[in-house]
Order: sequence, then structure tokens, then C-alpha cells
Amino acid sequence: MPTQNTRRSLLKTGGGLAATAISGVTAGCLTLATQFRSDSIPIGSKRFTEQEILGYLAYESLDANTDLHVDDQTGLGGTTTNFQAVNSGEIQLYWEYTGTAWQTLPPEQDEVIPDPEELYNRVKEEFETEHGLTFLERAPLDNTYVLMANPEWSDQTGVESLSGLASYLTETDTETTVALNAEFQDRADGWPGLVDHYEFPEEGQIDVRNIESGLLYQVVGEGEADIGVGFNTDPRILQFDLQVLEDDEHFFPGYNAAPMIPTSTIESHPSIREQLNEISADLTTEQIRELNNRVAIDNANPQTVAREYLRETGVL
Repeated sequence: MPTQNTRRSLLKTGGGLAATAISGVTAGCLTLATQFRSDSIPIGSKRFTEQEILGYLAYESLDANTDLHVDDQTGLGGTTTNFQAVNSGEIQLYWEYTGTAWQTLPPEQDEVIPDPEELYNRVKEEFETEHGLTFLERAPLDNTYVLMANPEWSDQTGVESLSGLASYLTETDTETTVALNAEFQDRADGWPGLVDHYEFPEEGQIDVRNIESGLLYQVVGEGEADIGVGFNTDPRILQFDLQVLEDDEHFFPGYNAAPMIPTSTIESHPSIREQLNEISADLTTEQIRELNNRVAIDNANPQTVAREYLRETGVL
């Protein structure tokens, strides 16, 4: 059997076919899927901290609690790479976000669905029909966009929600500094849409500054901006003690994570459903922030963090 790194490099280059002859087999005639054992469950993930933790949560649970042979393909690549791999059978599982599946993966819907349960149900139905892929239960964790405030500014102003921010901006004579990255500042479902949805004043009391994404949390945390945009599960929210402003009028779509797996695989190995749904049930935004923090900030190993969490919650 080829090594994990060899399989991963082949998957990343696309095509799903072996690039070299193996034991006299003509190059390109053996799909990667056929190289796995018949009971093998190759588990992929995207290449960032949270996704690697999610991948290892699935890996460790299935390895310990089923008779299946799990194969580590975490850190496989981006959204498209993982989707193509699971859709072709080259991996059998990765965690996808409902908002990403709805808006980014084919057929790329433009409709915004603010209710997270409705979004999940629509995504689940669409992917079963269009791709033969099943979404298992969604986790409560929501890796959506958020506006986050400097904690001292939030305490002084009393602003804890986006509607509260709209009221404050309308009534105050004090300028509020907002830090945004270039993409969020320009996209319709970013700052322009948010301003329109919450009726923020477009002139006078807002100083919008363009800041590189990696610096946004620090800039807000150190008081160089009052408010900034970020992602809800990013551990730097904890690191800088930032106040996440509640999206109380539901502008941002939900980005709940759920395992995505071929329907045929679930039918062949129904034990997978119970094991992974047990993980999803209690995995909240606050919990995944803590796990992300242990890996991204404290430099712990993601597989070790996943295993320890599963032991703490009684899954292992």
C-alpha cells in the first residue's frame, strides 16, 4: 500500500488516478479508491487547525469504537480538494460547514437562509439528491463571520449586539473605528450588506480601516480599533478577551460543521452514524474555540487534543 504522504500528494494534484506504474500496472489505470481496504474509511480535512481537530475527532472515535480501518488523510487541502475527493470516493469523510456547502460547492446557491436548522436541512437534501452524499448531524459550533469588540470599549458603551451597535452609532458623537480585511469590506454579504441590514449610518461616526486578516484580532484586542471582523471559532477571541457582538437580526448565514460522507458508505457501515453524531451533539462554539486555542496558541498536537477531548466526554 502506498504511504499516506504519497496518497495525499496524488489527491492534491487532482484526477484521482495513480501517476506511476505499480507492480506492472499501467500508469493511471488504478484509482486511489481501489488501493484502500474494502472496509477502509479514509478521513480527510481542510488544512487549518479547526478542520484538523475535527478530522481527528472522527478518526479517533471510529478507530476506537468500530471494526473499521480508518486512514489518516487530514490536512488534505482546501474545500474543493476535499469535496472532489469525497465525491469521487477517494476519501470517505470530511467535515464541511453548512454555509460553505450551500454557497460555495455546486450548485452554489445565492439564497441566504438565516435559520441554521433550515439551512442544514436544505443542504442535506440537496447533497443527497445532487451528489449522493449524506450530512450527518450538525454540531452546534458556528464558524460564521462575527463582529468583535475591544472588551474595554464594549464595557464603556454597553454594546453587545449588532442592533445595539446600530443604535450606538446613530446616537453617539464619538467616532468608532472598525477594522476590516479587504475581502469583507467589499463583498455584498460582508460590510456593505451588514450596513444595509442593520441600517448603520454610512457617514460621520464610522472610521473603516483596512487591516490584514491575521492582524485583526490583535488590533482590536490592543485597542487600535474598537471593532473588527473575525471568525466565531477563532481562538484569538479568547486570547485577546474580545466581545463577540450578537448577530441578533440574523444577517450572517450559519456555518455549522457536519460530517459529510457518501450515502453508500453509511448504508454499508451504519455504525459510523451513531459514533459521529455523538461527537456533533455537544461540540459548541465555545468548546471548539478552546480546542483550537490548545493547538493554535499553546502548540499542542491536534490529534492529541482530539483524543483527550473524546476521553473527557466519554466517547473513548
